[in-house]
Amino acid sequence: MSSIFDKKFLFRSFSPTASAYTASALICAVFILSFFAISSVAHAYDRTELKISKSIANIREKADLKSPVVWVLSPAESFLVDKGQKGWFAVYPASSDLSGLPIGYISKKIVIPAAQNSPVVDWGDVRYVGKELNYHVERSSKSAVAGKLAEGDKIKVGFLRGGWYAIFKVDKPVASEEDALGFVEKGLVDIKLDDARIRYAVRKISVIQKPVATSKAVGVLNPGHRAQVGKEKGGMYALYRIDTFVKKDTPVWGYAWGPFLAAYPKNLEKKKMVGIDTRKAELEAEKQKKKVELQKRTTVLASMDKAMDEVLNAPIVTKTMFASAVLNVRSEPNAKSLIVDKLEVGQAVLVGPEEGKWFPVFKAGATVESDSRIVGYVYKAYLNNEPPVEVKKDRPAKKRIPGGPDEVPIKITSKKMTFSENKNQITFSGNVKVVRLDVTLTSDTLTAFLKAGGDSLKDTQDKIKEIVAKGRVKVNMNNRKGSCEKLTFVVVDSIILMEGNAKLQDGPNLVQGNLIKFYLKDNRSEVVGGDKPVEAIFFTPKNVAP
Repeated sequence: MSSIFDKKFLFRSFSPTASAYTASALICAVFILSFFAISSVAHAYDRTELKISKSIANIREKADLKSPVVWVLSPAESFLVDKGQKGWFAVYPASSDLSGLPIGYISKKIVIPAAQNSPVVDWGDVRYVGKELNYHVERSSKSAVAGKLAEGDKIKVGFLRGGWYAIFKVDKPVASEEDALGFVEKGLVDIKLDDARIRYAVRKISVIQKPVATSKAVGVLNPGHRAQVGKEKGGMYALYRIDTFVKKDTPVWGYAWGPFLAAYPKNLEKKKMVGIDTRKAELEAEKQKKKVELQKRTTVLASMDKAMDEVLNAPIVTKTMFASAVLNVRSEPNAKSLIVDKLEVGQAVLVGPEEGKWFPVFKAGATVESDSRIVGYVYKAYLNNEPPVEVKKDRPAKKRIPGGPDEVPIKITSKKMTFSENKNQITFSGNVKVVRLDVTLTSDTLTAFLKAGGDSLKDTQDKIKEIVAKGRVKVNMNNRKGSCEKLTFVVVDSIILMEGNAKLQDGPNLVQGNLIKFYLKDNRSEVVGGDKPVEAIFFTPKNVAP
């Protein structure tokens, strides 16, 4: 009896390393079984499991690298080989007794022993039938017809020999040729890949992130599942999902091995792509619809802008009214805001449409072409459409009472005060502090320049033409805080000039420069940088877009 250790070997494509203990255990198992199956001792074989060491491997028709490829193996799958010779193994299904023809041949360099329980190769690949065709009892068109396949049928093919595939049902793995339904010519189910838009997986394959074998998986294509293909790189094809509208800049879903992707038949592809092309048309229609809607919206907004411009640029509707009492003109429609001017009894003033209990005051002759700025606000209860009746000539004029209800007191404190009648000025020095309503000013010195014609300090009301503060000047106005080296208040023009490292802070916002001009009547300021640039810091909410 011949030795049972010199006949055949079982190979698998599973792990990179194999255990010698596993191989020995298997050999011992076969040896023990041979004693219990005496009738088959003469046919017992030594089986050694091996695996593929690379990601995929070709099985060729003959033991020659130039021979045609009849199958492509995936990694980590078991298969049976004979003892082998001259660097090649004959490959058989794992269920074979090696008595039949081999599937093909594989180089010894790319197989190594497999681990136990590694999966067995499914020798069938999925195919879609592009048109109705017959399959035969044998690998010959002259043999009897075993059955028909309809257009769009999904089958499995394997065991390629002499240009013919054995065909199988698609719903279970293919273990041996014995389960074949029949045979069909290779050219009838293998379609050229040149211009295929859609391909499908002939077996379960991973879709990986980059065209590199070690890249991580981003998805899976099960047998028969379809995808759109792009450029080929290193034997791998770029894939797009079947329902994706592929354009020039469409992101790639992933990559898959070319040998495991088959072309979808043209007639079936056309039917499949109808849905994609229909979706493409729908997307284009939606795009055009949005474009039209955007155009309509742009037209409406343009019309609204035009109407707003017409309102803003329309001549100011003003009218002349007359003060019925001595009336303050304030910077804001608020009784606590700054007084920027004063109206005498019977004085005419140009006002705009009322705002609550106040009238905005405009400069005389305000139009679109001329200066239309609001110069202040007056309380409407003291304005009339008609001038007041003239006061009788023999009626003595009402004498102004200092500190009366229409006057605002100014309190000045300092260490020293000097009055120069010749120079028409009053000088305060040493910790000077000025308080007028909600305005507070401090400085080292303060000089009030008077109009000519005054007599001593008596009745300085309406005679101050300019006030100049110098040295560590600080001023608080409502929420505003300012500092400078010199501050000048021009009374006639209601202008405050802050010079020398001037800073003006309004809440958290800050502006600074060499000169800051503050126009009380217009409630506006102007900053001049001088030798240094103007610096401004403004704070805005975090959740407000720029």
